[in-house]
Amino acid sequence: MKKLCGYDLNGWRDFASRNWQIAADGEEAVNDNTTEGGVFGSVVMVGDGKASRLVGGAQAGLAPHGRGGGWGALGSDDRRISVRSLLSSPDPSVLALSHAFSGMFVGAGIGVASIDDVTDSSEILQERLLSALRRSKISTPLLVWRPVLSVLYGLSVELIQKPCRVGVINHVDRGFTVQALAVKNHKGQGSGVLAPERRNFGQLIECSLGYEYLAQTALSSLEASVSNHWSAPLHTASSVGRLALGLETKPELLRMNNGDWEALEPPNKLSLEFPDLPSAILDLLRSCDLVLVESLTEGAVRQHIQDHFADALGIPLVSLPPSTVAKGALVASTRMNKREPVYFDFLPQISTIVQRPSGAESYDLIDPETTLPAGEIYRSPAPAQFAIQAGQERFSIYLRKQNTAKPRKAIVDLGLKLSGTVPVELSVEQAPASGRARIFVYAESLTRQFLVDWDSAEELVEDWSELLTKLEKPEPTVPSRLVIPCSKALWDDSVFEVGFAELVNTNANVVEVDWKALADKADDRYARSYAVSSDGQLPSEIDGVTLANLRKLIDQALTHLTLRLSGNLDAGNDSLRFLTWLFRLCPNDVAIVLLDAWDQQVSGHKLFNHPSHWKLAYQGFGRIVSDKTLELRAIHKILQKPIQNWVWQRETAALAFMLSRSETAPRQLTRQNVEVLAKRVLLEFRENLGTTYNKFHYAPFLLVGLIRWRMVDRHALVIGTDPVADSLAKATRRTLADLAHHSRASAQGKYGVILEQILEELQGQGSNPDLLLDIYSGDNL
Repeated sequence: MKKLCGYDLNGWRDFASRNWQIAADGEEAVNDNTTEGGVFGSVVMVGDGKASRLVGGAQAGLAPHGRGGGWGALGSDDRRISVRSLLSSPDPSVLALSHAFSGMFVGAGIGVASIDDVTDSSEILQERLLSALRRSKISTPLLVWRPVLSVLYGLSVELIQKPCRVGVINHVDRGFTVQALAVKNHKGQGSGVLAPERRNFGQLIECSLGYEYLAQTALSSLEASVSNHWSAPLHTASSVGRLALGLETKPELLRMNNGDWEALEPPNKLSLEFPDLPSAILDLLRSCDLVLVESLTEGAVRQHIQDHFADALGIPLVSLPPSTVAKGALVASTRMNKREPVYFDFLPQISTIVQRPSGAESYDLIDPETTLPAGEIYRSPAPAQFAIQAGQERFSIYLRKQNTAKPRKAIVDLGLKLSGTVPVELSVEQAPASGRARIFVYAESLTRQFLVDWDSAEELVEDWSELLTKLEKPEPTVPSRLVIPCSKALWDDSVFEVGFAELVNTNANVVEVDWKALADKADDRYARSYAVSSDGQLPSEIDGVTLANLRKLIDQALTHLTLRLSGNLDAGNDSLRFLTWLFRLCPNDVAIVLLDAWDQQVSGHKLFNHPSHWKLAYQGFGRIVSDKTLELRAIHKILQKPIQNWVWQRETAALAFMLSRSETAPRQLTRQNVEVLAKRVLLEFRENLGTTYNKFHYAPFLLVGLIRWRMVDRHALVIGTDPVADSLAKATRRTLADLAHHSRASAQGKYGVILEQILEELQGQGSNPDLLLDIYSGDNL
C-alpha cells in the first residue's frame, strides 16, 4: 500500500486526510480518514536545551506552552508560534512548518498541500512548504491551489460528472478569492479523466469577513465581554478561534499571570457585515455551470456567507464541508500515485527587453498558451537572444514578472573581459506552484551558464511601458560613480602576512603606534578592494572590539597630526597616510587641513617639506573628502591655476578622484569649468603621445568624471552635438592609434578597451556602467 496524504495547513483550521488508518490491533489498513489539526493552530517548543523539540497539530493546541506567565517558564511567548505567523512570514521556518504538517499525519510517500490562489502568493513560502513536506519524510511533495483542490473534491463526490466551467469561492485571510476553472477530459490510464485547468490568478474580494478580520472581531468581542480587571491573556483562549469561525463556544478557564484561574464566558455569535460584490466578479461566477463555496467556518458565520453570495448571484450554490481542501489534496495524491492528471496550470509570464533593428521590444519568455500538468517543469522553447559587446565584464538584463508592480534590472557578471562579441540566451525554468522561477543566461562560446537572481535585482521606478519608451529613445548614458569595495580578506591574517585587524588590535594599546605598518596595510589592495571601501564602509563581519580599536587609532592619528602641526612633534607622514587610506571614514578635519595646505605649496608647509609629499596632500584629499562645500572650495582652488602648471599626480589626480567617486562633485561644475577641464584632458592626452604612458593614469579618470556632468546637463559632451565632445573623441582616437604601435603593447593592453568604451560614452551610448571601476582595476591608484 502506497501511503498518501493531503494537507490543508492554513493556520485558521487545519485539516489532513490520509488513505490509511491504524486498527485496534496496530495493523495498518486502507481506509480514508481525516483529522483536524486544530483551530488557530500553533507549533510549540517542549523541553529545554538539547532535549527541546517542536510539536504541532492537536497536541500543540492542548499544550500550556506559550499561554502566559501563569504557566511559569512554560508560558513564555517564545514557546509558541502560530501557524498563521509562519505562513505570513517573509522567511518562514522550514523546521516549524514541518512539525505543523507532521503534527497531523506523518509517514506518507506522496503528500499534497494547499496554497491560496492570490496574485501575491509568496514564491518563497512555496519553496519553504515544499522543503517542510520533504523534511516530514514525504518523498514526493506537491503544492496545489485551493480552488483546484475544491474542484478535485467535487469530482471525487460526483458533484461534477462531465466537462464544464466551475466557479469556486474560497474563504481566505483577507476575504474571498474567486476563480473559474475549466474541467476537461484528459487521457488517463486506459480512459478519460476529468481534471481542472487553471488559466489565471484568482481574484481577491477583500472584506471584513476574511479570516484575519473575523479573528480580530472575535478577540475584540471577547475583550468587550470581560471586566476591566481581567488579567488572563485572552489571545491564547480557544474561544477566539471558535467564535471567529462560527463554532460552538463554551465557558473556558484561563490562567492569569499570577497562576490563578479565571472563567471566560464567551459570546456565541459575531455581528457581521458583508460588502457589495464587484459586478465583474458576479458576471464571472454567473458564466459558470456550477459554483462551489469553500469555507472553514460553521454555523451562523457559514450560513451568512452562503446566503449573501446566493442573494448577490441569484443562482444556486454548492456549499462544501470545511475539510474539503484536505480531502481534495488526498484526491490529488491518489491521482499522482495512479499517474493520472491532477490539474493543468498556467505559468505567470516573465518578460525581458531585447533590442531589435526597429528598437526596444518586450519579449515573453513563457508561451502564454501553454498549460502544464502538476509538477512538470517548463523550459522556454524560444529563449531571448542578446549580443554582449567586446570589452565588457558584465551586462544588464531587464525583467518583468506578471502581477509584480515594477520591473527589475539584473546585472550579470561574466567574470572576465570579453575579447569579442559574445551571443547569449536568456531562458526560464519553472514548475506550477513550486516557488521561484530559475532564470538562466547561457553563453555557448564561453561554455558558461549564469543564474539571474530576481530577488537581488534592482527594482526600477518606471513601469514596463515607461521602461520600453526610455530604451526606445535612450538618453545619453551617465557612467556610474566609482565605489571601490572593501574586502574582509585584507582584515584576516594570511600565511604570508598579518591582517589589518591584527594590526589595529595590536597597535591600539601600545605606546609607540606603528603608523607605517597601518598605513601600508590600509593602502594594500586585494582583488579590486581595500580594507575600507572608498565610501568609508567596512566589511560587515568586523567584530566590535576591532571597530572600537580602529576608532581609537583614528583619534590617536588625529592627535599625532595635531602635534605635528603645532610643532610639538617631529615625525613622518605615516599617520596621515593611514588616515587618508581610510577614505571617507577619515574625519572631515583632515580634509580641511589638506585643503588649507595647498595654499602653502610655494612657501612650504610643516607636513609637506619635500616636493614628493604634495602627492599625498592632493590625492589624500581626493580620497577622503565627503563634504560638498569642501569639494567646491577644492575645485575653485585648482581651477584658479593655469592648467599647463598642473602636475598630473596632484591637481589632475585630485579632480579625477572627486569627479569619479562623488555624487555631488560633478554637480558643482559649471559649463565653463567643464570646458577648462576638457582642455586639461586634451593636454594630458597630447603629452602622452609617443611615450610609455606612465603619466596617463588619471587622464581617463578625469575624462569619464567630466562625462558624469550629464547629471547636470543630460545631453552634454555628446559627439555631434557638443564641440567639446568632438575634440575629446578626436584625441581619444588619436591616442588609440598611437597605442597600436608595437612598442606600446603594454599600454595598449591597459587602456585600449577602456578608450573604446570612453568613445561609446562620448557617443552617449555607454555599454559599460562600471567603466570607472574597470579603469581603476587596470591601474594601481
